[in-house]
Amino acid sequence: MSLSIMLSMCLAILFLMPLMLQPLSLGLCIMLLTGALCLLASLSASSWYAYILFLVFVGGLLVMFAYVAVLAPNTFFLNFKPMIWMSMIFMVSLVIMSTVFFKNPLSIAPPSSHSASLLDSSSTGANLVFMNSTSIMIILGTILLIALLAVVKICYYQQGPLRTHSYPSE
Repeated sequence: MSLSIMLSMCLAILFLMPLMLQPLSLGLCIMLLTGALCLLASLSASSWYAYILFLVFVGGLLVMFAYVAVLAPNTFFLNFKPMIWMSMIFMVSLVIMSTVFFKNPLSIAPPSSHSASLLDSSSTGANLVFMNSTSIMIILGTILLIALLAVVKICYYQQGPLRTHSYPSE
């Protein structure tokens, strides 16, 4: 039952995201979705994977919060319609998930020990450094290099910062 509650909460938050108008409320929505998805990952896969995923997303959200806090104007939350939509979507998806899971009880049964050991051995990060998967590591390194070059190309030093600071002369 907790799986259906978590899935319905993820769906409600996911459908709520396009309704957010302020960037900080969108960041909060992404943070809630990240927490819910990490809880789901911790229930279904490894808790270490969920922990690392949460830390990566929180780091990204901290960078996003720094940019938004500098550039966005201060706005008040005057519209509570997204919360009404979120509660309605949560209730509808909870009912749908409950009926699906109660009709097929095998879908929420825990995996057997044999399938769990196969899942754990195939999803670890140690398999990436073996000899037969070096091409994956080269591709991942190339992707990171291209991303680094794109960021360097976007951020020219000649253009300067977005907001200049004027220091008073003494």
